[in-house]
Amino acid sequence: MAKMLNKEPIQVKAPSVEEQDAAVIEPLESVSQDLTEENHVRHSHKKRKSIWKDHRSYKKRFLLSACLWFAVAFTFLFFGPIEITAGSGDSVPFTIWQITPFMAGVAMIVFIAGALLLPLLRGRVFNYTLCVLVAGLIGGYIQGNFLNGQLGALTGDAIDWPGQTKKMLLNVLIWLCILFVPFVIHFLSRKVWRRMVVFLSAGLVAMQSVALVTLYVSAARSETDGWFLSEDSMYTYSNKKNTLLFLLDRLDYDYLEQVMETDSDFFDRLDGFTSYTNAISEYARTMPAANFMLTGSEEAFMIPRKEFFIKSWENEGRNVLRAMHNAGYEVSIYSDIKHMFGDGASAKEYVSNITTAHDKLNKPALYKNLVTLSAYRYTPLAMKPFFWCYTDDVANNAFIESKRYEIDEAKYAAGFREKTSIANEVGCFKFYHFMGPHAPYTLREDGTKSQEPTSVIAQTKGSFQILFDLFDRMKELGIYEDTAILITADHGDPVYDSEPVQKATRIGLFYKPSGVQGTPLVRSKAPVSLKNIPATLLKSMDLDYEVYGRPLDEIGEQEAIKRTFYKSVTHNGREKELYVYEINGNAAEFDHWVIKEKREIEYPFY
Repeated sequence: MAKMLNKEPIQVKAPSVEEQDAAVIEPLESVSQDLTEENHVRHSHKKRKSIWKDHRSYKKRFLLSACLWFAVAFTFLFFGPIEITAGSGDSVPFTIWQITPFMAGVAMIVFIAGALLLPLLRGRVFNYTLCVLVAGLIGGYIQGNFLNGQLGALTGDAIDWPGQTKKMLLNVLIWLCILFVPFVIHFLSRKVWRRMVVFLSAGLVAMQSVALVTLYVSAARSETDGWFLSEDSMYTYSNKKNTLLFLLDRLDYDYLEQVMETDSDFFDRLDGFTSYTNAISEYARTMPAANFMLTGSEEAFMIPRKEFFIKSWENEGRNVLRAMHNAGYEVSIYSDIKHMFGDGASAKEYVSNITTAHDKLNKPALYKNLVTLSAYRYTPLAMKPFFWCYTDDVANNAFIESKRYEIDEAKYAAGFREKTSIANEVGCFKFYHFMGPHAPYTLREDGTKSQEPTSVIAQTKGSFQILFDLFDRMKELGIYEDTAILITADHGDPVYDSEPVQKATRIGLFYKPSGVQGTPLVRSKAPVSLKNIPATLLKSMDLDYEVYGRPLDEIGEQEAIKRTFYKSVTHNGREKELYVYEINGNAAEFDHWVIKEKREIEYPFY
């Protein structure tokens, strides 16, 4: 007991004030945190509920959705492709009447799907989605009609997109402003916003419908709808007399010089040919240059296009193809019928490969291409590189198993090598329109197609390689020597469609008369042009040619001949002005190009 009493007493330490506070505060903080988290969850749930909550029925949301989706589908999937097709009548082989049924079907499917699915969204989510669609509709309409500027036609030439950076940024700012407007109206007044959706959609459809009626009236069906130049008899020749004319689109003499800089002997395979190094075309674009090559008509831009094509083949009572036909020659033209004859009515009696067979449209490819063209027109400038395409690709893929001739020599390269044969007892005249060195560059030097872009040098060499293969085959058949052959261009490099002539522009022009083989290529500086082609063709057939002018081989190198060149200038993609040049002397010197006249174009081709 004493020992126990001697032990130190047990000390109980009282908690400090801080410890007492902590004991009280920690449980309170825990409770507070639990309450805060619960309130946050409730607030988030309430917020989500308010965003999704909608007092409107599905039916009311459907009506708004239907108005807007009809305008979107009508504008971008129906009216857009129809208007583009109508405006590209010179470039595409189909009409708005042909594409109307299935483009209307596509637009209707998109309209129904969008109108039914969008109202499944509710509340602000539905409203904000509608705001974005309204902005897209307004922005697309304004872009397509007012903001595209000088993009020009889709001729296959590369566009300097990096050089458009400032314009792209400005264009994006405009689109952002347009996107902002529906949201502001929605914030200020839901009633005004709903009316905007309805009346804006209806107004755009109404305005475009008026334009649509005009398009259909102006594109009234013709008995020549569907006529085209077929591939018939492409590879068959006569055992008596043949005259061949190869048009290599945009065969500028500068391209020939670029080829010779890399391969000086390349053109030496042109057995029996003369190269005319001072040759010019008369026009800067395929229409009317290709037609002029055979007609010599200089009434382009002076009368309506349809009237021009009719009158051109009766130019002062001269018709070179009729003269050939009347002399017993089989006449075949492998080109786009619209480039040469307009609707074909002026040539059906003497051109053997004009046909009116109705091809089956390649609807999937055509739908894809037309929607791509529509997107190229309506999307912001910064998005256009993704939708860039070449109108000839649209044309070439328009039909299934078609016999239409396509301006794509690579397609026929194997046929020239393997199918060329003698089948005709009568003389033949064949006119072949090749792509030549026209962009886009898709040919390899051996004449085969590349999936990757090549170059103007490779494409030029590739086009000539196809010709070399044909000429070798003709030698095997024993018909090369007695065949007259012309290789030339419809025009040279136009440099800029929206500017007058920027440099001296010569074209490549090679001619081999009948009865020549085994002689090297020679060069002539004679001042010639496409105006000399009709007389040259008729002379090669031993026909009367005096009324058609002078043939190439009768022009002396030292002759002083004044030549004329017509350069159309575009504004906003349409031909507006015509510069008339007079060339005195060597066409390779730009000092010799003098503006003789400038006038407004009343009847454009493009």
